[in-house]
Amino acid sequence: MLSLAILTSLVPAAQAGQQLAADDIEGRLSALEADRDRLAAELNAAMDALADAEVGGAPSSEIDADKKAAWETLASRNLAPRASAVYSADGLSFGGYGEFLGEAFRNKSGDKFDALRWVMYFGSRFSDDWIFNSEIEIEHGTTGATSATTDSAGSVSVEFAYIDHLLTNNTALRGGIVLVPLGFINERHEPTTFMASARPETEKRIIPSTWRSTGIGGYGQVGGFAWTGYAINGLNGEEFDASGVRSGRQKGNRASIDTVALTGRLDYIAIPGVTVGASIFHGNSGVTTPEDLSTTIWDIHGEWNEGPWTVRGLYANSDIDDTAAFNTRTGENLAEQMRGWYLEAGYDLFSFIDAPAGQSLDVFVRYEDLDTQAKMATGFSPNGGKVDTYTTVGLNYRPLDQVVLKTDYTMLDEGDDVYRFLIGYAF
Repeated sequence: MLSLAILTSLVPAAQAGQQLAADDIEGRLSALEADRDRLAAELNAAMDALADAEVGGAPSSEIDADKKAAWETLASRNLAPRASAVYSADGLSFGGYGEFLGEAFRNKSGDKFDALRWVMYFGSRFSDDWIFNSEIEIEHGTTGATSATTDSAGSVSVEFAYIDHLLTNNTALRGGIVLVPLGFINERHEPTTFMASARPETEKRIIPSTWRSTGIGGYGQVGGFAWTGYAINGLNGEEFDASGVRSGRQKGNRASIDTVALTGRLDYIAIPGVTVGASIFHGNSGVTTPEDLSTTIWDIHGEWNEGPWTVRGLYANSDIDDTAAFNTRTGENLAEQMRGWYLEAGYDLFSFIDAPAGQSLDVFVRYEDLDTQAKMATGFSPNGGKVDTYTTVGLNYRPLDQVVLKTDYTMLDEGDDVYRFLIGYAF
């Protein structure tokens, strides 16, 4: 009976203890729920702030729509489509392009399939008015020489890198490593922007594309005209030779500004699908030479895109002073005048059928005439230059906007005919 009494007395105490434990657990749960709600609120606030902020710190909601449209319009005039992607982005942007080129010669050895170019674009919009843009290129797949070829090793280069500032909705300033605004290819060299597998010889030897220089200047639009103008470092004339001025590019590599050149471009763009214009470069090229080697390169160009038709033409000319003294000193055979021109036309065969949207198949022909020794100084005769005509026929297939497949055959009057095919992309 005593034990029963003891047990009976303990029951209320146990029940009281259980009630205290339950109250303690419930209190702790309430506290945990409060902490959870607080942390969730803080996390949501942080996520909202992150969503409203662009990389670089400026809220994307504050990007001025008019200025963004102005950037896009101005940049599209002097850059290839993917190179201008940063002007449409709110913060960081990247893109690129690449080319895999196969070549087979008719009469000589040296057939090859080359990882010709691998390029990346990187850019950032800092604010409404400030943008950085750049292009980095790897050529020939490696920077090391290979035993399979006698050609020089590949390279890694900064093709352009500059800061842009939007001064007005029709004018922007630019400084850094810039593309010289001559011809078609130099500023718009993505493989999806031209027909043939190879770039025109005129835009490699008379206009030494891809041609970049350190400089400052600007670009813009006035009425139906688009313009570009820079003060840049001059060419290094010590590297000129009979085949052209291409080797004189300083490429931003500790470029000498002992000689400063001026370059500009003016295009009429008021008619949709039509571009007609001219561009010029002028400056002394005597960076390391006793001769001034005053160099003037100019071109006139035109392009028409209407329906299935694409037509493009260009004439380029180069004049160099003091070549007689230069040739006597160096033993080179540099010309006083170089010139070249080409005309290219393509027609989209898919215009005859109900092809999938975005696809095209252009048959094209390009005729080109080049002479890097068009006029020699008194006492010198043409020898060792590039003098030839090139007739290229081929197909350019684009299964979608970012990919192009090309195949063509080039016939030369003096050199060896060559068959080429190319796989290209841009994103």
